[in-house]
Amino acid sequence: MKKVLLTIALLCVSVFLLTACGKKGLVGTWEYSTGGYTYTFNEDGTGNYAYGGSKMEFTYTATEDGKLSITYNGNTSAFETTYTIDGNTLNIKDSFGSDTIYKRKEINKKFIIK
Repeated sequence: MKKVLLTIALLCVSVFLLTACGKKGLVGTWEYSTGGYTYTFNEDGTGNYAYGGSKMEFTYTATEDGKLSITYNGNTSAFETTYTIDGNTLNIKDSFGSDTIYKRKEINKKFIIK
């Protein structure tokens, strides 16, 4: 009985950890490795892609197994791709299947005196 309960507990923890690695790990702003292009993924499933002074708004879903679906505002079909995150590096497959590398942008922290 203890083995069954332990197995169930480990399974629950594993599912929780896998779920937490999905969208939450993607949230933030990511800049293309050579600069000029950024993806911003918000916690609520919205975001934008900025390039050359323009922004394209989108909605997205991300799964814990690395599947990413982005629907740009005004489009009816989603861009389906895969992604991986390794530390502060985001690798997204572009529409040609090539790896595109983005680095997490650092957020300037302001010190608040209370």
